[in-house]
Amino acid sequence: MEQNGCYAGLYISRSPLQNYISPSVAQRYAVWVAEYGPCCNYNGNYGIWQHSSTGSVPGVNGNCDLDYAYIDYAAVINKKQPVTRKNPDELAVEVLNGQWGNGTDRQQLLTAAGYDYAVVQEKVNRLLNRKSVDQIAREVIRGSWGNGNERINRLKQAGYDPTQIQKRVNQLL
Repeated sequence: MEQNGCYAGLYISRSPLQNYISPSVAQRYAVWVAEYGPCCNYNGNYGIWQHSSTGSVPGVNGNCDLDYAYIDYAAVINKKQPVTRKNPDELAVEVLNGQWGNGTDRQQLLTAAGYDYAVVQEKVNRLLNRKSVDQIAREVIRGSWGNGNERINRLKQAGYDPTQIQKRVNQLL
């Protein structure tokens, strides 16, 4: 496809993506992850997340797929430049580290790079309002975060380090 001037990407469910696609292949292409639910548990970089197949759209009869696009692929394709495949969580950390400027400069830089500013800023705001390790550890002890891999995935998705949280849980117990 690329040899014929087409832009290629991967549309794939999370489990096969994690189990059958090498990180180097996933990094080479635009990734569109299909995983239904409240969060995407794929730990690699992706530009689109399909979170439902049972959505509704005014004017369309029947179920519709619902997706979040974190990269403006039309702009990337039109500029014929490679995609930096960073997910919104990574970008939020970079924003907090000062790598994307402030205010309207940040918005312009993120938008020019093909990212959805509102999605990234929402992640930044979530990180800024996050709880302390001690607070989260106490919530883990109360059972608020689930167990095993579910807990690890939920903590990661919320921007917390599961190892650090577990260390504090162990200290408190």
